[in-house]
Amino acid sequence: MKKHIIIATYDGISTHYSGVGTIAKNLVFALTKLSDTYDFKVSIAYINVNKQSKVFNSQCFEDSYNLVNKTGGLLIPLCNSTKGESEWDMWRSIKEWDYASISLVTALNLTLKFDEENYIILNDTPFLFFAKYKELVNDKKLKCFYFPLSTGKNHAFGDEGWRHNRIIEETMCFDLIAKDSNSKTIALGKRFSERMSEDYGLVFNESDFLQNGLCFEKYNEFLDKKFNNEDLKKFGIEIDSNKKIIFSWGRCSIAKGFKELTRAWVNASVKLPDHFLVLQIPNNSGEKDYFDEVMEILSETSRYIVIDDFNPEIWRTILRTNNTDLVCIPSLMDPFPHTSIEAKLFSKDMNYITMISDIDGAVDAFNPDESIYIDPRDTELFADKIIHSSLMNYDSKRSIIDQSMTTIDKFDFSKIIFNFLKVNINL
Repeated sequence: MKKHIIIATYDGISTHYSGVGTIAKNLVFALTKLSDTYDFKVSIAYINVNKQSKVFNSQCFEDSYNLVNKTGGLLIPLCNSTKGESEWDMWRSIKEWDYASISLVTALNLTLKFDEENYIILNDTPFLFFAKYKELVNDKKLKCFYFPLSTGKNHAFGDEGWRHNRIIEETMCFDLIAKDSNSKTIALGKRFSERMSEDYGLVFNESDFLQNGLCFEKYNEFLDKKFNNEDLKKFGIEIDSNKKIIFSWGRCSIAKGFKELTRAWVNASVKLPDHFLVLQIPNNSGEKDYFDEVMEILSETSRYIVIDDFNPEIWRTILRTNNTDLVCIPSLMDPFPHTSIEAKLFSKDMNYITMISDIDGAVDAFNPDESIYIDPRDTELFADKIIHSSLMNYDSKRSIIDQSMTTIDKFDFSKIIFNFLKVNINL
């Protein structure tokens, strides 16, 4: 019986601005690769956007179309009552989560075949709501894998009323999923599973994980290159050739810990006169007040550069720049940030060590002897570790970097998703 894998997601198919989108893009890439060897069908249900809008991404869309076309599946646009101008509007509206899930039920009833084994990957928190309507799907054997990528109790986003309602709904959905023998909640990494167990009482078995990763082939071009400060001028980054860089990047969200990093930099900068703090923190997460707070903290110090631009060529270039001395991933509420794996991958033959928040999923990418662990909320200790790490001697730094590279193969997403599908759908 043919296996039919459906991916339901709101980003990464016809748009891309977030880590959710990166996961969806990685699924498309890896399944396209696997389809050369294995016979399965893939369909993709995604939040519809206006192709004339600024959020539409033609490359994402083309990759998705090619996968479903190659495997005989369908590309299915779902309800978006925001007129398809912004997938962001859909994400922050709980009503939209209901609309999208009900729309998904309708789409499945029109497309699923009873002579196929049907499996659906529900990518990100909004599609937890599908659990409320799953009983309306005609195929009662449909196997569901729910991938929440944040929770209301873990992610301090939105006002208290919004979060309160979100947590009530999430709790109900997790309960429905636990009672359904054909459904599983999948944790993206061990640390996030611990948070969901503590916050919602979820229980995870060995097969209930999908470790985050990267499709390594996408990065080969940069991994063979090295740059210096002069090469950064094309991005408007003006730093003297002898100055060193402390770097952090990601969308400017409370989840990422940039406020904590900038507070630490205010303290540490006095003792690091040859270093610049460079932040690539695009203000596209809908948290402008947070961005303004970060900028206000930085106004108390000097030698910092803030880049409000999503362009991935920027962070890839900085990570391959010889002057980059320290990379910080100060995240507070991320289940498993891609930046931690990217920092690990790009450190090959470079001179920087990575400083990792030890309070969320970032630690899933680095063992303690592969990085410097910090609690970003402890400003004084954070600053001390920035100073210590930046002034560390070459041999000590080299030992940490080399040890980190010994575990990079664990994060090859094509292998990760194959093993997940092998265990869960007998691929």
